Amino acid sequence: MKKAIKLWSEVGPLKKVLLHRPGLELENLTPRYLEDLLFDEIPWLAKAQLEHDGFAGALQNNGVEVYYVGNMLMDIVQDPEVKSELIKRHLKASPLIEPDVLDTIYQYLNELSSEELVSKIIAGLSKQEVQHLKKYTSLSDLTLDSYPFYLAPLPNMYFTRDHGSMIGSKLQVSSMFLPARRLETIFLRMIQKYHPLFRDVELTFHEEIPYGVEGGDIFVLNSETLIIGLSERTTEEAIEWIAHKYIIEKELVKQIIVVQIPSRRAYMHLDTVFTMVDIDKFLMYPGVKDQVNIYWLDRGTNSRVNATNGYSLQGALRKALNLKNVDIIYSGANDEITAAREQWGDSTNTLAIKPGTVICYDRNEATNDTLRKHGVDVIEIDGSELVRGRGGPRCMSMPMDRESL
Repeated sequence: MKKAIKLWSEVGPLKKVLLHRPGLELENLTPRYLEDLLFDEIPWLAKAQLEHDGFAGALQNNGVEVYYVGNMLMDIVQDPEVKSELIKRHLKASPLIEPDVLDTIYQYLNELSSEELVSKIIAGLSKQEVQHLKKYTSLSDLTLDSYPFYLAPLPNMYFTRDHGSMIGSKLQVSSMFLPARRLETIFLRMIQKYHPLFRDVELTFHEEIPYGVEGGDIFVLNSETLIIGLSERTTEEAIEWIAHKYIIEKELVKQIIVVQIPSRRAYMHLDTVFTMVDIDKFLMYPGVKDQVNIYWLDRGTNSRVNATNGYSLQGALRKALNLKNVDIIYSGANDEITAAREQWGDSTNTLAIKPGTVICYDRNEATNDTLRKHGVDVIEIDGSELVRGRGGPRCMSMPMDRESL
């Protein structure tokens, strides 16, 4: 009997992970739409793919099974009804409303092969590609210079961490804060619903979580504790909603540590400034160490969540992990200039593949040396193009299965 996937740790030996190899969606990035699509620069696709293959290879060389969003979607859309559902969900979530446009796009996509469909729906669909198939001329046909796409490209797809989080044997699908990313979670919902790998995996919530909560802000510390970042992309409303569901209604966890970080793009998620690297070690960007606020959520009276503050980050971690000491390691050798420079290259966005072993970008030399001095093994990967999307190894991976500690 095949073992169900499960995850109750940030650092337990990683067994299965979900990735997305960057594709033609990066070719549809242009300077005009960079800000709208949440990029600061345009990655070179061929090099980004080589780097991503190196990342996947590092995982596989360490015994991790790598699954790709695209391949899993291709598996399930072999079924015509699933294929139709994927297209309809995508169109319903798009801003398109003109019936002729919607009908034309549906027919066009439905006639594509499984591989072509998955590639197209992620890469984006230009107006020119289907314009000749329409019955009527609409305003959008005359405004190609204004916006060239019917379906926008999804260049952030390779940051699969944000799409969802395994919590125990259940899957929490994210509620993306910004419109540019809201279509991405459709793919994870479809995979959970139809792919055999997720046969025994239930959703934590069938309803949509209030905007927003993203996977970069979710840490599964242990079977009793979640850490949730209160950040630019994860809101108080979403955290309170989740806390009531998990702590009171479902009793999925006993407590949630909320770590509030400055709400700015440079620190879009908690994992851009803070990650767990061993059972008692964490890596943190020193530029925010005096700007975080810690809140503790647990069961109160009258079926309500009780919120308290007054904890230090170390104090909250020690309590949740039941440890006397927790080591917070500061990136960039705790040098202000070095740390700030390497933070731009996602130095603190590490992915633990087992306790005390992490994958990091090779460009962050001072941070990687600092980790090694603290007894952490560092597996380095090239990320010169991948980093242009503002994300590192943790951002680019959604762990699905880890061994228990």
